[in-house]
Amino acid sequence: MTLKNLSFVLLTALCFIWVGCDNDDTPGDTYVDIIMQVSEKTVYEPVWGSDTPVEHMLVKEQSATEWQPLVMGGIEGFEYVQGHAYELKVRKTTLANPPQDGANYIYQLLEIISDTQPDTPVGPEEWPEEAKFKLKMVQLKPFMDLDTPLAAPFDFLTFRIYDHQDEYTPLGYPAFLQYYDSIVMSTPVMPDTYCVYQKKTNGDNTSEKFTSQWSSCFFEKNDFPIILKGYKNGEVKYASQIRQIMRERDFLGIDWKNGGVVLANPQTNAIYCVLDTRYEFLLTDIQQRNNTPFVKIKVAADINFTDTENLKRQENGLRWLLEKHLGYRTFETAADFKTLPEDASVVETYGNDTTRAALLYFAGDDFHEECYYIIAEPK
Repeated sequence: MTLKNLSFVLLTALCFIWVGCDNDDTPGDTYVDIIMQVSEKTVYEPVWGSDTPVEHMLVKEQSATEWQPLVMGGIEGFEYVQGHAYELKVRKTTLANPPQDGANYIYQLLEIISDTQPDTPVGPEEWPEEAKFKLKMVQLKPFMDLDTPLAAPFDFLTFRIYDHQDEYTPLGYPAFLQYYDSIVMSTPVMPDTYCVYQKKTNGDNTSEKFTSQWSSCFFEKNDFPIILKGYKNGEVKYASQIRQIMRERDFLGIDWKNGGVVLANPQTNAIYCVLDTRYEFLLTDIQQRNNTPFVKIKVAADINFTDTENLKRQENGLRWLLEKHLGYRTFETAADFKTLPEDASVVETYGNDTTRAALLYFAGDDFHEECYYIIAEPK
């Protein structure tokens, strides 16, 4: 074969290789633009690889007949507002090579077609002035002995209901109650409600139950609305709303630098939320071990559950609290902590710039039951 012919053969082979690479038949990601409904309701379900329930949106594609859960933030560019219902135009991308621990699809917001806000009560001009009421937060008791006007998670807040003239009735029944069958406290960011007034009629007998002042802690670290709705015949007739300001300290309501340490007879504080009754937390006063302050957090047992079920609730509730307030897990070990007891096993660790926390398991002994709990300390 001449040199000229050999050059031609080599050039032809290279061309085939080039063309073959340029026409790779390997499938890639594909997408389609769809219309998606987003419900005003949410659900709590575990995500892949975890038993801890987290909040999900409920979504439905235009061709679907049933609602499906989608994790919060699952639509890129879309910020869900609690209690709102939406119609969206989104780009649904089918991944050619989805991650093993992820979904086959990703969604990107293209347009908000409609945004339906929660039902609102009748306008002020349609309701008598004397029927109106006001919700106010009147007292803040920080978890630690701090002088602050801003609430933090696990602080104790007290609320009152006033009439339209800002008058408070500590005893008896204020006049505006005659316009309602019930008055209920709620917020779109929490699953439960709290009834401050209820009137029941059974034949000729009518009974009333009214709470003019009540208290609660909250597990939220961001500002959120609190709404007091007055109902008559099943319809909202009037509502008073405030925005509760929340400012997380180093961790929950704990300020490692400015808060005090209890050296003798530490108390255990019951931390409950009237609008989120899934868990009640037991929080010790700040104590000290190895010259380092620390706090211990447990989940209170529920008499409606068995010991095994309560143990699982402890684990789930504490993990939910850590993920909510400290974010992702860290890779610290028991050696990184200064206040861990010797008889507990480290399940997971979490942390932020100021705090490290460990979810611990204690197998139990002759004097103490098997349990999960948290130890948190400053970095």
